[in-house]
Amino acid sequence: MTNLDQLKLLLDSPKNILITSHANPDGDAVGSSLALYHYLITLGHRVNVIMPTEMPDFLDFMPGYDKIWIYEKQHDSCVRIVEKADIIFALDYNHFNRTEQMEAILSGAKAYKVMIDHHMEPSDFPSAILWRTSASSTCELIYDFFELMNALDKVPLEAYETMFVGILTDTGSFQYSTSPRLFRIVADLTERGLNTNIISDMVANSYTYKRFRLMGYSIYERLELLEEINTGIVVLTQEDHKIYNIQRGDLEGIVNFILRIRQIRCAVLVTERKDRVKLSFRSKGNFSVQDICTKYFNGGGHFNASGGQSKVNLSETMKTLKELLMTEYKMALSE
Repeated sequence: MTNLDQLKLLLDSPKNILITSHANPDGDAVGSSLALYHYLITLGHRVNVIMPTEMPDFLDFMPGYDKIWIYEKQHDSCVRIVEKADIIFALDYNHFNRTEQMEAILSGAKAYKVMIDHHMEPSDFPSAILWRTSASSTCELIYDFFELMNALDKVPLEAYETMFVGILTDTGSFQYSTSPRLFRIVADLTERGLNTNIISDMVANSYTYKRFRLMGYSIYERLELLEEINTGIVVLTQEDHKIYNIQRGDLEGIVNFILRIRQIRCAVLVTERKDRVKLSFRSKGNFSVQDICTKYFNGGGHFNASGGQSKVNLSETMKTLKELLMTEYKMALSE
């Protein structure tokens, strides 16, 4: 970690600290933010967590979930928190544009900025950075941060619980992005009192009836199999959003579910929004969806899990997507 000693010195006395993460936060974004929150509170700091947009409600069992500010709903209060911050932590993102409407105020903030992230090509805004693309999740890096701070014995159990949520969701319940170090970390958390069975159950078995129906509709009615290239695509239109009253978090897990089909190597969830088309990619093995997102859909992420967007309409986006998969990526997908 760069400038660790400088950061340690700053944390030696009580500060106004703001923890932020990216828009449309997932389990890793929320989990890492709350883990850091619970730790910093024990040091006597005044800590706030702000998410740019609403969080998935299936994460509401996490300790501290109800203390998080939502910028799009509580704008004025959030602006005051940003302006008063002495230190701003940027977790699970490496460019302020990932925070969408918070970008301008965070970029202009005079606070000391710290980035903890595992995505490629970080920007140069932070004064201190803990960054490793081989990490399974930002929650794994939060463990590293606690270790660097010589604080593992001082971290409250609530922090370890929220960390495990992020690790669990970002690895697809340990299906990808794992390493020997990750399993050693989980073993250590278990020895420190973490009940992995309870957390796993809360994450996996917390569907609402509406979300369960949406999952069935997406797979049964909206899944298109491109068998020649071992690819499955689910497309949800604005009309689908209205019919199913789709909210943030309702689509969690759909793209991963497509990969349960044995021959599928690439899965894509395409969702039509008012001003853009969003694409979420997952893959198995040595096929990089990160390459597609970075080159063609103004996005990025990880080798087997990435996201992007398109500013053209849904029809044109689908035409481009299929042409790319059937030409440039056909050989790799057909292997």
